[in-house]
Amino acid sequence: MNQENKKSKNLVTRISEAIRFHEWIDRLDQNDKKLDPAKRKKKWTIILCASFLIYLISFFVFPKPVITYEPIQPVSEANPEITKNLKSKKSLSFEMPVDSFETILKQEIHEKLPEKK
Repeated sequence: MNQENKKSKNLVTRISEAIRFHEWIDRLDQNDKKLDPAKRKKKWTIILCASFLIYLISFFVFPKPVITYEPIQPVSEANPEITKNLKSKKSLSFEMPVDSFETILKQEIHEKLPEKK
């Protein structure tokens, strides 16, 4: 019972925070709409430019990630038995040509139709 009470309080808290957040956004939007169109345009231009500058600066400030890798060894060097097995097996991806699939499909369709004499 205590667990359910905590969950319901947590849910109520999250809902009330979401409502407060939406009210705050609505107030900011209303204040923004009250501004003179020229001031509003200038404000959003400054915000956009500042955001873009922060984005550009992030490429120079943060270090590039170091990529480490081990070279992949060819199959022939690793194990000759694997090479023989791969050559002896047929490719699974191209076992059935496109035309044969079409033929099988047509046969199945025609099998369901009654024969005419």
